[in-house]
Amino acid sequence: LGPGAGSHHIHKSIIKMKLNVRPKYPPLLYLTSFLSAVGGFLFGYDTGVIAGALPLVEKVDNFFPEDKRAADSWEAAITSATVGAAFVFSFVGGFVTDRFGRKPAIIAASLVFTAGAIIMGASPNKEVLLIGRVVLGMGIGMASMCVPVYMAETSPEDIRGFLGASFQVMITFGQVTSALVDALFAKVSDGWKYDFGLAGVPAVILLVGFIFCPESPRWLVQKGREDEARTVLKQLRSASCNVEEELQDIVKICKEDEKISNTGQNSFKRMAGNASVRKALLIGIMLQFFQQLAGINTVIYYSARILQMSGISNSVSTILWISCGVNAINFFASFIGLYLVDRVGRRLLTLVSYCGIVVSLLLLAVGFTLSDTSSPAVTPSAVNNTSTGCAQFDTCYACTYEYDYMPGGGKEPLNCGFCYSPGSSGPEDSSCVAWQMNEENEMVPEQGSCSTNGENAKTFVAQYCPTKYSPMVLVGLCLYLISFQSGLGPVPWIMNAEIYPLWFRSQGVSISTGFNWALNLIVSFTFLYLIQGIGFGTWYLYAGCSAVAIVFFTFTLPETKGKSLEEMEELFSRPLWKLGRG
Repeated sequence: LGPGAGSHHIHKSIIKMKLNVRPKYPPLLYLTSFLSAVGGFLFGYDTGVIAGALPLVEKVDNFFPEDKRAADSWEAAITSATVGAAFVFSFVGGFVTDRFGRKPAIIAASLVFTAGAIIMGASPNKEVLLIGRVVLGMGIGMASMCVPVYMAETSPEDIRGFLGASFQVMITFGQVTSALVDALFAKVSDGWKYDFGLAGVPAVILLVGFIFCPESPRWLVQKGREDEARTVLKQLRSASCNVEEELQDIVKICKEDEKISNTGQNSFKRMAGNASVRKALLIGIMLQFFQQLAGINTVIYYSARILQMSGISNSVSTILWISCGVNAINFFASFIGLYLVDRVGRRLLTLVSYCGIVVSLLLLAVGFTLSDTSSPAVTPSAVNNTSTGCAQFDTCYACTYEYDYMPGGGKEPLNCGFCYSPGSSGPEDSSCVAWQMNEENEMVPEQGSCSTNGENAKTFVAQYCPTKYSPMVLVGLCLYLISFQSGLGPVPWIMNAEIYPLWFRSQGVSISTGFNWALNLIVSFTFLYLIQGIGFGTWYLYAGCSAVAIVFFTFTLPETKGKSLEEMEELFSRPLWKLGRG
């Protein structure tokens, strides 16, 4: 941008500051943004539904291998397959979006969503379920790349953050809906099939609704279709907006891009030679990189399991309802970011969000650690040190540990639970006994080993230990979700859709989204193995990564609030370590 263009943008900013009045935009703009955000709903539903559906799938006879470690590997594969496919197809989405348009890419993604939902809903075994999750990931990868780009390119700059944040709100709405569906179908025969299959309903809504939405005006100008772009801008802007001025800004940038592209340079070579765009890409990638290293999808995917580990309840149905409540907090917290992103800006929101995440992760870690170290002891008379069964364990934690294999004892876990009588100072008359599944797929003690009925009824727990520190875990979990959704949730998606010039926007968003899914895959796939290997140190690890993010973004994250998409290249012209100043 030359000096004339710079003074032109300054003049526009002064006018906006003086007026300080937000134009009244037509309903079509909000309807288009809402339909776009349905893609976010599908994204959230299909990544969140696995948290409650997996515990139900685990209880289906012979669905997973009997060996606990082999079953965990299948669970990790089914959970991660969607993420792996999303990683690959985020790049495919970049090509389709750039070549055929934003609208056709979103329609294609909704078709793939629908196919994946049908396959999963009808899956008779783990192999078909895995295929369905892969197909679903293809749709999620395309949608997560093209929807934010479409929303940024059709939105006016003064509410671009607000409309962009609605994508994250709908992601969380999809997650809370999936948790509610999981809970409702928890006791229904093959309820997990309904959990997966119902994703087809919003996918069809997105497919049909988007047929009537306009194409991105910036893509139309890029393809030389200025008259169509003018028509779209008139449909999406208020009567007080200067549509012709906005159109000419876009046309000017596109013509400059066209001159450079005629030299034979492709967009990647051009990016490599442009320091501003390289810095923008680095920031975009790191926003997505650190977002995943904060462990958000671990919390969403394994929320039911985390709550079981905390010791809140032994009932899968109860856990799913509590998980639904946690996801509701996640949803309502996203409105904080929606409200603040265009008021306090992207930078401050991100830094404050990370501070809350560090505190909440440490609270989770300390809560789990205290629960472990204060684990109730088994009554000494009930311990048999020479036993190769459940009677050998002398604490509740050792008794209920999921991976209680005995040396030389084969691949089968012992399936032990803690039986005790509640006392004024803690569990009394306790023992470690084997459990079995009843007709309602609940873990109950083997017959005669622990009387849970009658006058002297005892309490039996199989996947946690009774502890006074369980509420600390629940508070840490809720604080984490509030901190994440208020800033770190929406900002990476909003900023990645706005910081790249038009000639590199599809590629830039595609690359940064690919990094998001790659880290998502690594974090979600390794979570159970980290829990097995370093235990609750996993949460300290995530907290450390977030602390590093605070330092990095303090120096490098610029403020993009109030900037037009055409001003971004100038914004990144400063040195990398000075981008966060002023």
